[in-house]
Amino acid sequence: MRTFSPEVLKKFLSFLFVFSILFAQVPSITSAEEVLGDTVAFSEDQMSLLVIKPSVVQITNIITGNFVLQSAAATQLNAPQLTGRSYEFTMGFTGSGFFINPDGYLITNGHVAKPEDDLIAYYGLAQTSEMILKDAIYYISESTYGYTPSESELEEAYQYTISSTYGGDYDALVNDMYLIDYKGGNIEMDTVKHQNYIQTGSVSGTKIIVEDQGEAATLVDTSYEGDFDSKDIALLKVEGTNFPTAELASFENVQIGKEVYAIGYPGIVESETGVFTDVESGLEPSITKGIISAKKSLVDGTEAFQTDAGISHGNSGGPVVDNNGKVIGVATWTFGDSPGGESFNFLISVVQVQALLSKNNIEVKQSVTSQKWEEGLSSYSDGCYSDAKEKFESAKALYGGNVDVDSFISNAQSKIESGEDICISVTSTLIVVGGVTLCCLATVTVAGITLFVVVRKRKKSKGKEETTKDKVKTKA
Repeated sequence: MRTFSPEVLKKFLSFLFVFSILFAQVPSITSAEEVLGDTVAFSEDQMSLLVIKPSVVQITNIITGNFVLQSAAATQLNAPQLTGRSYEFTMGFTGSGFFINPDGYLITNGHVAKPEDDLIAYYGLAQTSEMILKDAIYYISESTYGYTPSESELEEAYQYTISSTYGGDYDALVNDMYLIDYKGGNIEMDTVKHQNYIQTGSVSGTKIIVEDQGEAATLVDTSYEGDFDSKDIALLKVEGTNFPTAELASFENVQIGKEVYAIGYPGIVESETGVFTDVESGLEPSITKGIISAKKSLVDGTEAFQTDAGISHGNSGGPVVDNNGKVIGVATWTFGDSPGGESFNFLISVVQVQALLSKNNIEVKQSVTSQKWEEGLSSYSDGCYSDAKEKFESAKALYGGNVDVDSFISNAQSKIESGEDICISVTSTLIVVGGVTLCCLATVTVAGITLFVVVRKRKKSKGKEETTKDKVKTKA
């Protein structure tokens, strides 16, 4: 019988090991669709928009101040007693913005972060005009007639004055006080204070809610003074780290006809006067699609973009991105309130954003949060839900303001529990294959060892037999 050396036996066992892997019954996994059924992977545009979406936030600028009635205004109201009387106002201007640095630097419009005084004065008078007029009626009644009106009588007299003097139009009263008294110096605005807050994944509504649930943002830089030019951008800073970030596109790659998407928070506040509503509404950035319609020159000679992507009140300061999810401009002006003006929306170019950042030595860079979020989305799109869930949870631990992350974590967990995770399927298959292989290897190893032992014994016995014969021969 032929014998095997240990080296030959080792090579034989190795061959059997490889053979068992090559011919094991492994299920063929060629595509995500075969494992996930009807699940469809994200398109490139969808992926790009989902990646940048967490970097977009709502910005609320809470503005407080006082109006002080001068002698001329009080006299004109026939209530000289009101001279020096102060009336407080509080209002909220809302817009959108986006992080460009993980350390909390973000971009928005100048008219969101620091509206011009004339605009503040108009909206402030929209709040206080009724109170001023009612005070005048009260003092006229007391000083002229010696009569103190009740609340209901005061309201009735106020409504009569609005009807008889301003044709029932409250806005006419506001315009009157703004144009004649404020612009004429008869009402002075004093102690105006701005406080910007960012909000995402929470609620919008009253001043108390914004201050409680928003994060305070400091105005770092803006040159905005109320003009329609490239100065209408601002740089804000929020304390913290690991904020999700947006990438900036190259100006040279922005061409007429290029598809773009506007991301922001339109129409959050019910009233267009900038006065807070008491209705809480969930914050969810919306995305509208359009194209670059034209390139225009602003009054200061800088170039801006015109787009037909839907932009309305609240979008101001939000990013407009290309189909790679990179920012090409900042939504700033719209003629959407005018008949036929829906397609005439204008963006301050990314060039001006880069200039503002360079001026303040701010570097544009991707955050770890955005990286984890993107990796999670990629795994989710590929059907690797266990890996996606791990990445989503990492992104959430770094930044909790992502409005989509909880839904993706929940969906990924459901996919895992229903056996749709391609990664777990592959891992399980390899474990089974490994088990079969090890079993085969163990069997072959035992057989080989047994064979080796038998051969050695037989060889040893044969040697003894020959030695005995030799001894016999020798003795003979």
